[in-house]
Amino acid sequence: SQVNEEISVKHLPSTEPDPHVVRVGWSLDSCSTQLGKEPFSYGYGGTGKKSTNCKFENYGEAFAENDVIACLVDFECGEEVEMSFMKNGKWLGVAYRVRKEQLGGRALFPHVLVKNCAIEFNFGQREDTYFSVPPGFTFIQHLPVAERVRGTLGPKSKAECEILMMVGLPAAGKTTWAVKHAAANPSKKYNILGTNAIMDKMRVMGLRRQRNYAGRWDVLIQQATQCLNRLIQIAARKKRNYILDQVRQQGCP
Repeated sequence: SQVNEEISVKHLPSTEPDPHVVRVGWSLDSCSTQLGKEPFSYGYGGTGKKSTNCKFENYGEAFAENDVIACLVDFECGEEVEMSFMKNGKWLGVAYRVRKEQLGGRALFPHVLVKNCAIEFNFGQREDTYFSVPPGFTFIQHLPVAERVRGTLGPKSKAECEILMMVGLPAAGKTTWAVKHAAANPSKKYNILGTNAIMDKMRVMGLRRQRNYAGRWDVLIQQATQCLNRLIQIAARKKRNYILDQVRQQGCP
């Protein structure tokens, strides 16, 4: 089958130098939230770049506020699956071709990554599409239920949530264990909370941001710590599984 979705973009106020990020595409259920940063995660961003497994390449055009992006997946291309995108009704060409044997029958799920942006989805619930789409494509919401695949369900209640706290000296291997444990238990969908995990996600074009902070390591640590504190506050309100991987800093109570 050929499936489709539409995404409308709107910017939110921000005082950051590069405040707005939108990346849309498709990922396996087992992938992290960082679209385009690992295998089987395929994104197209507002800078006019496509990315998978942290490899960024030029694709299509830049897009921004009030643009509408259609995400298309064609499963009727023989032994390959083709992913392409449209901007305001204009087809931008095939972005990815993936052999079906590589997917191994696993489903691709719509995926969006945003920063300081509001987005509106159209999975087929609107009476009219934002823009016309190529013939033969079906909106996800219009697919028969029997042809859909449910994503992994999270804990139903706070009582079912699991929290693991790593304990040990610095460089003892806590982060390595946490990453391996999360990978070995994909159904748990662990969220690893720690400054190491945050800084690993602080990338620009797939490269670690730390390179841009030479001589200002304290600034990076401060930003990551503030982010971690906020994430812990949010985590307390969510029904998810967590691994707390954070070393107590010297001098802290």
